[in-house]
Amino acid sequence: MTQIPHTPFTPWTERPTADVRRASQAQYMHGFTEILAAEGPMQALALFQTYGKASGVMKLAAPVRKLCERALLAGVKAGEIILEKEEDSEIDGPDDSVGWIVRLPDSPRVIVRDLGNRGFADIPMSELAALVLEIRTQDEFMGREDIYRAVLDHYSLQKLTALVRRRLDKVLEVYF
Repeated sequence: MTQIPHTPFTPWTERPTADVRRASQAQYMHGFTEILAAEGPMQALALFQTYGKASGVMKLAAPVRKLCERALLAGVKAGEIILEKEEDSEIDGPDDSVGWIVRLPDSPRVIVRDLGNRGFADIPMSELAALVLEIRTQDEFMGREDIYRAVLDHYSLQKLTALVRRRLDKVLEVYF
């Protein structure tokens, strides 16, 4: 199998941000847009976690996540951020920010990248779908297990975990 063209994942260079529990809308937007410039498109929850960690908060409690969601939605309304909802095997309905893929208005909708410092659960479904499309373009008769293996190879992962299988099955169901 030939190498799939991709962009290296570039993590945001962490720096202190305003406290995620008390930030103003302007502070949230400054941090969010800075993170998205490096790591977007990305899941909103991963964005909130990156911002929260930079502010010194390791785990986002539900009320803090709601503050982030409110700030993000205000940024979307102001045209500073683009939000698309994706079907993901790991979401609890359409209002779950795990299924919200966010990016800056001038960013491409999908960028196929290497894994970088992300977990497999953090990869947008649209990015996985674009990767699977590339894989299937090389061999349209490839079976499901071979697709799983090719995706694992692309991300330099060894093990086909339940999470990987669920997410790839969802990609195949929704996009193909």
